[in-house]
Amino acid sequence: MCSPQRRGELERATMANMSYCRFQNTALHLKVCEEVLEDLADGDPERLSEEELEAAKRLVTSCLNIVQLLAERGSLEFESDMDLATVVEELNEAAK
Repeated sequence: MCSPQRRGELERATMANMSYCRFQNTALHLKVCEEVLEDLADGDPERLSEEELEAAKRLVTSCLNIVQLLAERGSLEFESDMDLATVVEELNEAAK
């Protein structure tokens, strides 16, 4: 069986080869992540492992980068100095 790190590398390689559905697949999985973060914020959360916490922070950073890129292209206002990684950490600390 692949280690989690190796499995992630394989998933990235597979996903890169499936450009016809990369946004569809990612959107489905991102929705699940969104729900977990919603639970952390105001539901009945389970605490994330250290690995998942770090991945969640990377995901939030990537999402912000995407929003910033699109906002800049659309001449919209965006606060680029937002530190949401700290918010994710605090929410995780408060979870069971």
